[in-house]
Amino acid sequence: MKSIWFLRKTKILFDFAFGVQIFSIILFLFLASASVSLCGQNFNRPAPQGVLHPYEFQQYDTTNYGYYLTAPYNYYLNATYADFIRPKATILDKDGYVVWFSLNLNFSYWNFQYHPDTNLFSAYYQQTPISLNNNYVFMDSTFQIQSTLPAFNNLVINPHEFQLLRNGNAVYFATKDSIMDLSAYTFGGVQGSSTTHVTAFVIQEFNRAHQLVFQWNCLDHIFPTEAYIQYGYNASGFDYAHGNSLSEDVDGNLLASFRHLNAVYKINHSTEAIMWQLGGKSNQFTFTNDEGFSGQHDIKGHMDGSISILDNANTTGHISRSVTYTIDTIAHTATKTWEYVPNPSFYTSGMGNHQITPETNHLIDYGLSRRPEPSVEFVDNNGGFISRILFQDSVISYRSYINKLPFKFPQPIITCIGGTNSVTLNAPAGYQTYLWSTGSLSNQITVTDTGTYQVWVNYGIGMLGSKPFFIHNINTACSSIHVDELPLKSPEGDYCIYDLLGRKILEPVINHIYIYRYENGYAKLQYFDGRK
Repeated sequence: MKSIWFLRKTKILFDFAFGVQIFSIILFLFLASASVSLCGQNFNRPAPQGVLHPYEFQQYDTTNYGYYLTAPYNYYLNATYADFIRPKATILDKDGYVVWFSLNLNFSYWNFQYHPDTNLFSAYYQQTPISLNNNYVFMDSTFQIQSTLPAFNNLVINPHEFQLLRNGNAVYFATKDSIMDLSAYTFGGVQGSSTTHVTAFVIQEFNRAHQLVFQWNCLDHIFPTEAYIQYGYNASGFDYAHGNSLSEDVDGNLLASFRHLNAVYKINHSTEAIMWQLGGKSNQFTFTNDEGFSGQHDIKGHMDGSISILDNANTTGHISRSVTYTIDTIAHTATKTWEYVPNPSFYTSGMGNHQITPETNHLIDYGLSRRPEPSVEFVDNNGGFISRILFQDSVISYRSYINKLPFKFPQPIITCIGGTNSVTLNAPAGYQTYLWSTGSLSNQITVTDTGTYQVWVNYGIGMLGSKPFFIHNINTACSSIHVDELPLKSPEGDYCIYDLLGRKILEPVINHIYIYRYENGYAKLQYFDGRK
């Protein structure tokens, strides 16, 4: 069996495709029509038109909690629409500016994640035209393809879930089509067919020696009559279970969420037996202070023994929320210990996730939410806002995450040359591809309007963004640094010194305060004591 960790064929494909991206970008720039699709919506961060979806970032706390990972896409997923943009893995910094995004326009990226134990990024990618031979792809910190991970045993890999377990093994869902005789059963008044095509969700686990060490088929343990008819029955394709999340529980066993069963199952990692079921028709627990969940996503087990869920609430009230429970397997009770309901409340019928950070903050992606509802909310444990992301109408993300990264991005620095009622902005030389927030593809642009500008340059399989360049006054943009723009972070590297009026100082005076601007874009106020 070929190694699942060091396959290189995908890297060759990405390297070849990257060389023609400049032409694809030009085509997208002509197809996009901002004056129509953006009408009536507020977007406050730079995004290259037709390449990335515009968005609004609302910031309530400037503390550096990490980078936001997401992969927004048009909900209708139809490339015939003029404003269609294929899903791209995207990273935002703490202030909501795009640091990096995947560029290959012939692939769709979903479920973009960072794995701190391996310092690798992963994403499910889908080829165009749509193929069943899709994979999870692994990228290093420079976004070079390291390996791919396909499904085995003639199954089809599924985009809903991918996790690395504590032992380093990879676990995910795959699907298998099985024909079953369900003619003895009715589903919402519809007689079952003797040749029903049933979609089975299969858990597959591989170790680092590229061996299949665990496989669990839901059809071997859960009969299709456990499905809720609200999710539909179709003899030609009955997705009765619809697995959407996997998690390792504190004891090493597995938690699996099945949306169309309104249930979470705990599965013995050794014997494959179902240990218990929370929710659904065969629920084994009493919800002591809650009415339960339905259509749920992103079940996660935590080291304190609790579980967290994004409750879409498809059949239980139609008010979506994030919730955590403690499970008592002796008394068979589930007790709600935390809950967040957005205000005003709303209903999101599918997708989404609920991430709890080490600081006990909560990143909530609402999946199928639409404006004016937020796409993503980041809140503290008391429900106070840290940040919110609102994508363009009809643009959603399957999941989003926030992660601290153990490395720094080598972001390009924009330099500035002032003119008469205009400013020339320059990106560093030496890159193959340039893409400005204005849509320009050169390494230099001239602007006459105030605003915030960014440039992205080729980096791995995508584009690396500069620090934003703010222009508040077109005539002084190149001669001053605005103190209110200085990041509150300790910088590193070479620097230049400016006085408080923004003038460059070659011979600083001892016992004076200056602005130190570093090569990586950071700046800070600092007391000069005579030492260089």
